[in-house]
Amino acid sequence: MKIFFRGNLKARLVLLILMAMTPAFALYVFNSYRQMETQKENAREAALRLVRVMKASHMQMIDDAKGELKAMSQLPSLRGDGKRRCNLLRSELAPTFPGYGEIGLARPNGDIICLTSPSRLNNNVAGMPFFSDTIVRHDVGVGPYEIDAVTLVPRVFIGVPVTGATTRVEAVLFASLSLSQFELLPPAAQLSRDSVILIFDDSGLILARYPDSQGWRGTRRIADSPLVRSVRGSLDEEGVNDLMGADDVSRLFAFAKIHRTPKQTAYLAIGIPTAVAYAGANSAFQSNMLNLALVSLLALGIAWVGSHRLVVRKMRSLIRVSDRIRNGDFGARSGVARTGDEVGQLAAAIDDMAHSIQSRVAELQRHGDELRELKEMNDALQSCVTQDEVLAIVRQFALRLFPDQPGMLYLMHSSGDHLEAKSRWNDPAAMGEFLPQDCWAVRRGKMYRVEAEGNQPRCHHVQEPPPGNYVCVPLMVQGEMLGVLHIENDRAGSRSREQPLVQAVAEHTALTLANLRLRDTLHAQAMRDGLTGLFNRRFMEESLSREMRNAQRNKSPVAIVMIDIDHFKRFNDTFGHAAGDMLLREVGGMLQRQMRGGDLACRYGGEEFTVILPATALRNAAELAEKLRDSARGLSVTMDGHALGQITISLGVASFPEHGDTWEAVLHAADIALMQAKHTRNRTMVYGAEEAPEPEIKVGT
Repeated sequence: MKIFFRGNLKARLVLLILMAMTPAFALYVFNSYRQMETQKENAREAALRLVRVMKASHMQMIDDAKGELKAMSQLPSLRGDGKRRCNLLRSELAPTFPGYGEIGLARPNGDIICLTSPSRLNNNVAGMPFFSDTIVRHDVGVGPYEIDAVTLVPRVFIGVPVTGATTRVEAVLFASLSLSQFELLPPAAQLSRDSVILIFDDSGLILARYPDSQGWRGTRRIADSPLVRSVRGSLDEEGVNDLMGADDVSRLFAFAKIHRTPKQTAYLAIGIPTAVAYAGANSAFQSNMLNLALVSLLALGIAWVGSHRLVVRKMRSLIRVSDRIRNGDFGARSGVARTGDEVGQLAAAIDDMAHSIQSRVAELQRHGDELRELKEMNDALQSCVTQDEVLAIVRQFALRLFPDQPGMLYLMHSSGDHLEAKSRWNDPAAMGEFLPQDCWAVRRGKMYRVEAEGNQPRCHHVQEPPPGNYVCVPLMVQGEMLGVLHIENDRAGSRSREQPLVQAVAEHTALTLANLRLRDTLHAQAMRDGLTGLFNRRFMEESLSREMRNAQRNKSPVAIVMIDIDHFKRFNDTFGHAAGDMLLREVGGMLQRQMRGGDLACRYGGEEFTVILPATALRNAAELAEKLRDSARGLSVTMDGHALGQITISLGVASFPEHGDTWEAVLHAADIALMQAKHTRNRTMVYGAEEAPEPEIKVGT
């Protein structure tokens, strides 16, 4: 037994015991966690079932109201004169159905015939969604959930058609139904304290809340709350999640969609405090972890008492030297003889490790400094928006990363036939520009290094007398040659160490330059029409919005000219689509040539164009439109040697603020004027002049 302990078998046994217990501990923790998660999942399912029950109760209430209103609409007394129908509503229907806030009857044009109670409604309900839905579908129409502006009671309007013998809609019977009677629903009694029931829409407006001690109903929006964000981000009709409530109480929320219209989606949500919902699961897990902690402490105590003398005494010297090394004294050594036992082997390993660390720390510190510089350089490059800024950043960091080392940054000329020096530092021995074949790095497409003691061929762009050592790194991205980074170095022993650093600087620079070029290309493509080169419709809308704001702020006019090529379909049918494309390009070019500084010519779509004229009065805009019409008649377009014939355009002119207070209204007015001009073609029409009609905005039902 003594030999067993002297050979450190005791320490090994203690370690084996602890390691053997680890899987059991891990399995115990895993099972306890699984048990807790299962109980939590059961709680989530229970919350989801509860919200389903409440949704069913809520939908049943809506369906019951629909059925009652349908039944009312079949009463013969509702067909006839207004007085008899109103008497029926007030004396019979209102007392029979007290659950409705108000019951009313309206004509097909929306005029209210009568109501059962004093109303805060307008005399006409044609603009209310439930009414238009009822008229269009000839069936029950349900409006969006809303808040009574006076009582703050949530309600929904339901309408049913009252039809005659010919099934023609003679009137619309409608009623408002309150949505806040949660306490009457059986599931509400199952909720614990601090639980809440909510109805809210996709804008975050709280339509109903139970309990509502803080008076949030109809007055509080929670659009930025985790609950609303979670519901909006879900594609499911229902869901459950742990979220922080708007009152800063963590709850288990279960939600379901209960109402949807084209302009609104309403949700029902039940929130149970997580401390209540998961109380059983958390309590069981805590109890299991307490038992595990007690067992672990007992096992560790036994292992500690059994191994203290042998292990601790032999390890003290190693601990002291380890502490010194940990505190940064890498010159410390253990002083323990290198014997064949485990402690001797460990001491030798620690001494060797200290020596290795001591030699590596200096290298790591240098490398860390380089990485920090590279990161700072990369961050600076990411913020650059122009090529000149990139060149300045590269020079700044090259002086820091390669002190006292000359260097140059070459970029490929736009022609692609030569490279130009765009940045230099520390007086390099290289030419200001050279041909691609003059540099071996460009030829080979990879780094090229020349050493003084070697016999490699030197690049022709390096001047005489050549530097002892230099490296050229191509700036390449996806096979495209962007430039060359040239660094000269005469210091022995540092060339191979600095090679990765030079490569990294070149890669960061190349990627930044490529990203800038790609961004410029994408920006141009995003705002220009590919066929005509004019601004596209998206840019037009953004510009109109911007110019309208400026005009409103500065109280200045903005004119819009809508243009359509006359007989464009005939050109396409006669000469083909290629001729049509050529015609579009010619007209687009003419518009670009005629634009003044600040004017914007855009392709609206098809053969239509739009010209935006900031700070231009209506009269001046009309004169410019006439000038454009004359210029179009002067165009001569040929296709395969054949003239396409006379080119004419029709133009419609409108202006802010005369023809609208929004850009959409002014654009609509210009379009109406264009349609008027198209009646006779080759004509300029100002909106509102002569027979041009007033703008009419039609609202679909």
